[in-house]
Amino acid sequence: MRLLLRILRYQLVTSMIVLFLGAGLFYVSVRYLIDREANKELFQSQVKVRWQLRHLDTLPVYILQLGDSLQLQPVAYPGRPFMRETSMLNLAENEYQPYRQLVFYERALGQWYRITISKMLLQRQRLLETVVMTITFIVALLLISLLLLNSWLSERLWKPFYKTLGKLDHYQIQQHETLQFKKEETLEFDQLNHAVTQLTERIAAAYQNLKEFTENASHEIQTPLAVILSKIEGLFQDETLTESQLVTLSSVSEAANRLGRLNQALLLLTKIENRQFLAGTDPVNLVPIINGKLRDLEDLIVQRKINIQTDLEPVGLVIHPALAEILVNNLLTNAIRHNVENGKIIITLRERFFSVKNTGKILNLNPERLFERFRKESTASASLGLGLALVKTICEVNGQNLKYDIDNEWHTLTVSW
Repeated sequence: MRLLLRILRYQLVTSMIVLFLGAGLFYVSVRYLIDREANKELFQSQVKVRWQLRHLDTLPVYILQLGDSLQLQPVAYPGRPFMRETSMLNLAENEYQPYRQLVFYERALGQWYRITISKMLLQRQRLLETVVMTITFIVALLLISLLLLNSWLSERLWKPFYKTLGKLDHYQIQQHETLQFKKEETLEFDQLNHAVTQLTERIAAAYQNLKEFTENASHEIQTPLAVILSKIEGLFQDETLTESQLVTLSSVSEAANRLGRLNQALLLLTKIENRQFLAGTDPVNLVPIINGKLRDLEDLIVQRKINIQTDLEPVGLVIHPALAEILVNNLLTNAIRHNVENGKIIITLRERFFSVKNTGKILNLNPERLFERFRKESTASASLGLGLALVKTICEVNGQNLKYDIDNEWHTLTVSW
């Protein structure tokens, strides 16, 4: 609706500008016509007065028209004629009213006279105001009608566009769907929908091919890795190997194991992003999962001399059980691995959040970047750099929020829902 509102705003501004400019131009035009007509009448009156002065033995003293006046003032010398507007007191109504005056000089009966013909403009001014207000009202009514009609038409014409936009907003590539639209009356929107349909078909096909390639590649890597590890294990049983050969073989074994873990982690990430782990409707209680993982990691906890504190309520979140175990395992493993000797871990589970707080070293980078794949604090670390990336992906897929807070030596990862 933002585009439509912007169009309506531009139309309203343009209409107001046209209305004010049109009203001003119309007022000036009507005022010019009225002034020209008043000047014409004054010059006609001038001709009459001159004729009377030249052909009669007495000075003209009659009223030219109702509301107009004629004044004669004897002067010693004539001057230049001129036209002016002024206000004069109307004794009948006891108020000042606008007049247009023509001043000229004429000789009569052996004397120069300054002659002033005054023409009242009150009726013309009222007529001007009435005409301008009426026309302005009609133009304003017309502009408002056109604006409302244009608004209604724009909303109706753009409705297919916003319908297409809404479908694109809810488009899920993981569902391998192709967007379909009804035929529209507007040719341009019908062409747009056809292009969107073709685009989503290509995207769905490319996504499916990429998904199959990733799964097949991961599956095919497992077999040669298993063979390599099996051969390495057999070579370790060979007593004829020298110490340098055993060291080299250990490096190869470690690299192969790391490659295997990396392959499994990437495959798991792909499956999570493809939404192959669908959550049920009932929440999964995290307390048994947390306690079970702490028992599994007990040897590592004792080795690092880490003090564990738990504050758990029997609550959980709606998530696939397998993803719940991965989530808890990665958060606890991360807290242990990046802890310090004689450190502490505080595990809190409440109705709306699950947090793991641990002591550790001060980070040299933005903690939010640790959620990126293969991102870790030190390149010397044995970690794959996928633990928190997995947690982040699980939270995004299931609609939870993941936050990393640092307070001096304390690092807190919080999952809220």
